[in-house]
Amino acid sequence: MTRQYRRHAGGTASAAVLALAIVIFTLCVAATATVKVSFVSDEHYDPAYGTPKAYGTCTTLSAPPFGRRGCDAPDTLLAVATSDVMMQRPAYTFFGGDWQRHDMSSTSLTTTDVFTPMSQYFERISLSNEDTAFNKPRVTTVLGNNDVIPDYFFDISDSSQATMKAQVGVLKNYTLLNTTQGMVMSRCGFYSGVASAKLRVLALHTLVWAYKLWPALADTETDPCGQLAWMVEEINAARTAGQKVIITGHIPPLPNVFKVIKHGGVGPVEKDMYWKPMYQSAYTSIVFNNKDIITLQLFGHTHRFAIVGDEEMGVPLIVMNAITPLYGNRPAYLVADFDTATWRLKTLTQRHANTDFIQWSRGLEVAAALGITDLSDVSSVHAAVAGMFTDDALFENYMTLRTGGAIDDPCTTTLCRVYTICAMLYASHDNVNSCVLSQIPSSSSSSDLSSSNDNTPNLDASTHINAQPQYHIRPPRHWVNDPNGPYRDPVTGRIHLYMQYNPNGPLSADIEWYHITSQDYVKWRRPESPVAVRTNNWYDKRGAYSGTMMDNNNNEPVMVYTCAVSKKIQRQCIATISSRDLTGKRTLDAFEQRPLNPILTENNVPGLVGLDNFRDPTEWWRDPANSSQWLIAFAARIQDTEGDNAHVVVFSTADPTFQSDYNFSHSLYIYKYDNDKMFERPDFFSLGQGGEHYLKVSTMASLRDYIIYGSYQADPVTGKYVFLEDLSRTFTFIDYGPFYASKTFYDPLLNRRMIWGWTKEELSNEQMTTQGWSGVQNLLRAMEYDSAEKKLKTYPIPELEGLRRRRLYSQPGTNPLVLADGRPQTLIMAGTNATRQHEIIVTFTLSSMALFDGTLYYTERTAPEFGVMIRANANLSQYTTVSVRMPAATRLPLLNRAQDSMWAPIKVYPGARRNAARNCSAECARVRTCVSWTYTSAPPSRCALYWKTSRREYDTTSQSGTVNIPLLHMGRTHSGSIGTTQSLLGRAPVKQTNPNVVQLRIFVDDSIIEVFKDGGLETVTGRLYLPGGASQTGIAVYAKNMGTVTITASAEVFSMNSAFATDSGPASDRAYTNSRYNLLSVLGVV
Repeated sequence: MTRQYRRHAGGTASAAVLALAIVIFTLCVAATATVKVSFVSDEHYDPAYGTPKAYGTCTTLSAPPFGRRGCDAPDTLLAVATSDVMMQRPAYTFFGGDWQRHDMSSTSLTTTDVFTPMSQYFERISLSNEDTAFNKPRVTTVLGNNDVIPDYFFDISDSSQATMKAQVGVLKNYTLLNTTQGMVMSRCGFYSGVASAKLRVLALHTLVWAYKLWPALADTETDPCGQLAWMVEEINAARTAGQKVIITGHIPPLPNVFKVIKHGGVGPVEKDMYWKPMYQSAYTSIVFNNKDIITLQLFGHTHRFAIVGDEEMGVPLIVMNAITPLYGNRPAYLVADFDTATWRLKTLTQRHANTDFIQWSRGLEVAAALGITDLSDVSSVHAAVAGMFTDDALFENYMTLRTGGAIDDPCTTTLCRVYTICAMLYASHDNVNSCVLSQIPSSSSSSDLSSSNDNTPNLDASTHINAQPQYHIRPPRHWVNDPNGPYRDPVTGRIHLYMQYNPNGPLSADIEWYHITSQDYVKWRRPESPVAVRTNNWYDKRGAYSGTMMDNNNNEPVMVYTCAVSKKIQRQCIATISSRDLTGKRTLDAFEQRPLNPILTENNVPGLVGLDNFRDPTEWWRDPANSSQWLIAFAARIQDTEGDNAHVVVFSTADPTFQSDYNFSHSLYIYKYDNDKMFERPDFFSLGQGGEHYLKVSTMASLRDYIIYGSYQADPVTGKYVFLEDLSRTFTFIDYGPFYASKTFYDPLLNRRMIWGWTKEELSNEQMTTQGWSGVQNLLRAMEYDSAEKKLKTYPIPELEGLRRRRLYSQPGTNPLVLADGRPQTLIMAGTNATRQHEIIVTFTLSSMALFDGTLYYTERTAPEFGVMIRANANLSQYTTVSVRMPAATRLPLLNRAQDSMWAPIKVYPGARRNAARNCSAECARVRTCVSWTYTSAPPSRCALYWKTSRREYDTTSQSGTVNIPLLHMGRTHSGSIGTTQSLLGRAPVKQTNPNVVQLRIFVDDSIIEVFKDGGLETVTGRLYLPGGASQTGIAVYAKNMGTVTITASAEVFSMNSAFATDSGPASDRAYTNSRYNLLSVLGVV
């Protein structure tokens, strides 16, 4: 047949710009007659990332530097992806689909803004292996639907092709196309390449066969651009030359799986399929008739991995993962091994980015994970995929591969699972629909197969016992408490966390430092020898207590900790990197105490009250009054001129190693109202906004952590810099539950300050001994100041989304539930998903906030409330509530009533001489941590402020009251827990911005619950010990006493994976170092 080429109009100079798409198909010759091949697609590079013109949610400078889900790819993400591909030593590369970001038509970006920087990256891949068995250029490109401007616009009658020629020119300049290939490709977007003497690659332009192409083609256009006829000619040429053929393209000849699932059922062909049937039928016939020399079909576009075994095609088809994380996936690509003689696919392994998108890891090998005996045989693929209907493990492995190493968009309905599998068994619309009907007969009626009648086999069978958290960090056995020394190693890129640990049992004693590591803050590994600081010296024989680790002025990690020679004597000691780490593999799993220890003793602290009240070092920081000195602070109890008070004391050193020469400087901050006269675990830091500084402290009276707001200024008398508290904002709790002894730290790679806390058990010593372990580290939180609410908020770091396993429930905001007053609506029935690990996100929208504005007063029975029931049983007789509710408050003080002594007050001060009770009430309203108050007139008169409420006792000298402000409330009265069932609560005032919308994000990890309201403005942590186990896994939403207020709820529920993984070896460290310190600097990214 005569080959025909027609010119297309992929856009004119005024129509934004055209661009190419990519599929990396990287070949690497091995010693065993195999060729290594990497497949990469859908890069979607966004030059405007981090600016208001970016595509997706990353439109500000605060966007994560290496990309984030919901955004197209920044250059940094492409750089680290390129580095990882280079480490596979590719001999040949196929780029196959969507170079350009989405929605190029809405910006002033040109195609060269994308192609020029990207071509530099991929030229490096092309040149990373100079194997002589392969021809130059060592790449093949294909055209994607986002590589035209506007998206999907491609006029085959256009004769100018200005945009196409611009793209081709850039590709040729970087040796990604030769002259002949560029000339052919510029005609209609397809061309061929002879990769080696035994392999020819056909790079198709599949947009011209798609339903979404515009201008639309007439039905009489049976072969746009003559591409089908050209395919036959090229295949015949390959046959004559004794070559095998691999076909690459962008849009695949398959159903649009995600569209069908979103619509809730199968539809007409023009709605469900990517390609028009007449083109798909002609293409399928060509492939099937030449299956003896076509070894593989390779496509992109969907951003999700798939492997198709359609026997009508006769050749396996692979859909590649995407680099862009726009649709919630992790960046990923595939690495294959081919037989060099036959070009039959031998192995196929996924590589994916970890949660922060910096390090890359080896994922599942497809054949082993899916039970495929021969990847090159379509019947073997078909049989293995069919097994996913009944084999939960195979389907879970596929779902892990689909989105890049984690199940980020799990199937929550029968339709989702069945249609996903059928679309990998068959490619045509009729065959896929017949497959679905054979599995779900009712789907022919287009009924909505939702999770309420989901028959999908459960993939989350619980494997833990004794209420053991799975995605919170803890040792497998023994006692753990305060987090210490969080540290990102700039040499290896590893993240290190240390914590207080008793290696001998589940109770507090014999404290040393436990150590774990991570590459991404999501998956953690325990070293073979987990104790990093041992107490084998005279000065710390009673314990190596809390401390800090950071780099000294010589960029060497230094650890400072409170060392105890006895329970009543606290001093400060230094440890440094071990000699083993200096000469061998750098692990930071053992530190060596220095000969000058202890560097500070009780004698160095003027006015110290008690030898056991000097502890808990902060980070070091440079002295603003003397740049040659470094400062560090500690908590101390000091007898000063105004009495016995809690101090944060500062010491200075001019030693750049931080190991000696410490001198007392001054007190950074003094607090007069702490009942114990002593803080714990101070941290002093800023978040980079102007002169704003924060002091974080822990107090033993409340066993809670506070934030104090203020500025860091020179004292006009001494010239020393002190922390000046802003009384209009101070104090606020970090968390309303047992979140304690927290530690902040700054990750320079992510440019982010974060905070870890510790939550203790609420069990007796006997129960903890039986349990065998005690204590967990809270989820790692980011920190941000909300200027509208004038409050520092803490929220789970975005990387923790990497722990999501399956989406168990979804009710979008476009179709929310309408809550009926007093009637809970079940989201997940108890026992239907046996996992006790959930992430729950519920967004409530209220028609009015008048019930919560503080003008009305309620009793416990009449208080308005809305929220979520968690860990519920089947009939909702046992449950825990997480809610926003009004307190039981009165307009006037309660006479002859005092709060009982169960909870210590957070602040006590002398009563006012006039209007004392009113002043005490006003002070409680002003102090943001206060929930209730008691004024006592009996000498000495006093006002006591409390951070929670309890029973009130009869006292003729007292008056009491409660602030009439909404509360974030965790109700455990009906939980059935064998631990405490008292409520946890704290103030949650109506927001200044978007007040009618309230979000509750709840993390359930068996015995520990963490709640974040409105992005972390308020948080509460609690413990539950439920004998019912898997029978108490129900989730419901509810509202009560809401009157005429309409309230709706949208919701998502995910199951969660474990936080611990086995070590993947040094490859990930090598990848990190290469991508961060070699490639990025070479390309000018950092």
